[in-house]
Amino acid sequence: MIKGFRGTSLVDYPGKICAVVYTYKCNFRCPYCYNLELILPEEYHKLENISEDWIIEELIKRKGFIKGLAITGGEPTIWNKKLVHFIERVKFEADLSVKLDTNGSNPEILKYLIENKIIDFIAMDFKTSPEKYKLVGGDFKKIEESLEILKSFTDNSEIRITLYPDLVSMEDLEKMLPYLQGIKHIALQKYLSEKTYISNPPLPYSQEIYDKFYFYLKEKLPSAEIIKRY
Repeated sequence: MIKGFRGTSLVDYPGKICAVVYTYKCNFRCPYCYNLELILPEEYHKLENISEDWIIEELIKRKGFIKGLAITGGEPTIWNKKLVHFIERVKFEADLSVKLDTNGSNPEILKYLIENKIIDFIAMDFKTSPEKYKLVGGDFKKIEESLEILKSFTDNSEIRITLYPDLVSMEDLEKMLPYLQGIKHIALQKYLSEKTYISNPPLPYSQEIYDKFYFYLKEKLPSAEIIKRY
């Protein structure tokens, strides 16, 4: 399940110094994905599997410095019960807060983690407008369900929107807006064009256009915290 580990990060868990684990495999194919070694079989087969026992030992060693663990990928939730078991081990053996990154394609797992108080923070990527979800391989009904679930966990969750021009235009954002009602924390992210799943990706938006998206959300969602992330 785990193909990568970073002992310290200042940016992967809001408000906490954390370690990071990277799961492999993903059920989406986002054109701007830069973790190709974790999503492409011909790449991730080259990486060593990292045992949960080793991860737990490393977390315990760092416990005086780190305050949490971020689990990212790939898409961690495709590992289902294995993921749940690993999170339980981290919480009870290493006594750390756990943050999960997800594309929202497995609402049942998110619901289980929240209802059983196993997870401390969830960051979900909201990729594009409903009709464009087929471009990344997703079922929007699952995404909508996950967004609704996170509204019950909104103090401890964040919705991330990556401003990839072919997936998020102003028209797309307007169509995404109804699903963001009731969300408290929304991060607008620039995408990295240096390393992507597709060749010849579009140029990132200019700062001026990026700011237009930001102020649009600020106006339309006045009760939400809109976060600029570069």
